[in-house]
Amino acid sequence: MPVNIPQVIELAAPALVGFFVALLAISALRPIAFMVDLVDRPGGRKIHQGEVPVIGGLAMLLGLLVAFGVVPVAYQPSTAFTAACALLIVVGLADDRFDISPWFRLPVHAAAAGLMIYGAGLSVNSLGDVFGIGPIALASPWAELVTLILIIGAINAFNMLDGMDGLAGATALVAFGLIAFVSASDGLLGPLYVCVVGLGIVSAFLVFNVPALYNRQFRCFMGDAGSTLLGFVLAWLCVAISQDARSTTSPAAVLWFVAMPIYELLWTMIRRASRGTSPFRPDAEHFHHLLQRAGCSVRGAFGVYLATCVLIGSLGLVLNEWLQVGDALMFVAFLVVGVVVVRLMYSANVLARLLPAVFRQSPASR
Repeated sequence: MPVNIPQVIELAAPALVGFFVALLAISALRPIAFMVDLVDRPGGRKIHQGEVPVIGGLAMLLGLLVAFGVVPVAYQPSTAFTAACALLIVVGLADDRFDISPWFRLPVHAAAAGLMIYGAGLSVNSLGDVFGIGPIALASPWAELVTLILIIGAINAFNMLDGMDGLAGATALVAFGLIAFVSASDGLLGPLYVCVVGLGIVSAFLVFNVPALYNRQFRCFMGDAGSTLLGFVLAWLCVAISQDARSTTSPAAVLWFVAMPIYELLWTMIRRASRGTSPFRPDAEHFHHLLQRAGCSVRGAFGVYLATCVLIGSLGLVLNEWLQVGDALMFVAFLVVGVVVVRLMYSANVLARLLPAVFRQSPASR
């Protein structure tokens, strides 16, 4: 049943606790980050100015854990969930500090997925009627294998997104909002509480990271710790709501809520494979890179990307909630929109020209 007004008031408490704890944690951790050299310096592909502390991920985890303490016991996430989040943060912080090999991080991501599958008993047991031939059920070990691939993919998709101020955080904020809406509509209070806590901690991080003039002197980055945390939490939520018998959101529909990270990941893998390069080798051909190369300022690229996330996610919400489009058509439409997005990526110069002058780079700064 839908969430009522008293429950809305109860939901506000963990959201606010998560927000203020993460906000205070970032402020407190900034000087410590400089002491232990947990900072990001410009150079190579990194074109930001000055040394920036990389403590957003740890601060968001602290906000998450404290906020869960005020969530009603019946709706608190499992121990496996919090253990997986902590594991990703610890290894992510080590990577942010010492630049760990991707081949070492992958087993850790798999371990987090294992905690979800075997610790919480949560896996993809059905793909829905994604091919129009009837619901596709997955038995063991296929359910576990598909879940493992999806979790690792989601973690790395958000990791790839974290290349510009505000991008990964704002994308996660949109996804948390959309999943919160469908969770509330279906009365799925467990995922709903996780979503509102996610909204709180990410909003706090964006205070320090959104591309704005006011925060240039005290900004911070989330680092691999933060991006892997957000990717994992959102993947957990997508699996949870799409596999719940009470949910009206199918696996095909939930893809729309995290569409841009999925499109970016798939196109990046295809692009790098076609060139014979490692899938883990970074490049400068993500959507935000192409927008900036076409003449968008950081704020302009951020605005275009955020608007695209909101538009695609809202379209998926309308198709699923109001038009009640079938799974197969939802999936085909998702793929078609993905092709359109990739085409738009390489028409970034057209998008840049449509932006107001305030969101474009001056010729001297290119």
